[in-house]
Amino acid sequence: MENHAFSELRLVNRLLLGVFLAANLGYYLSLSTVQFPWLAYIGAAVGLAIILILWIGKRSTLFIFGFFAATILNTLHYEWHHLF
Repeated sequence: MENHAFSELRLVNRLLLGVFLAANLGYYLSLSTVQFPWLAYIGAAVGLAIILILWIGKRSTLFIFGFFAATILNTLHYEWHHLF
């Protein structure tokens, strides 16, 4: 049972690491530029996903999913006033 709990904890940590990195990158970009560079932000997520898939493989799918989800949500958050 301990191995099962440890493996689930590892999966949750991978997901949260992706969300945390995307949130920090978005926050840094919002502070360092006048207008939020949404295309560069999404491009960084796609580039990191391609690199991780080629180097690590399927073990990084939860990290990539968390990174993409946080990237899309942060882009909507920072660009909401420009969209509507």
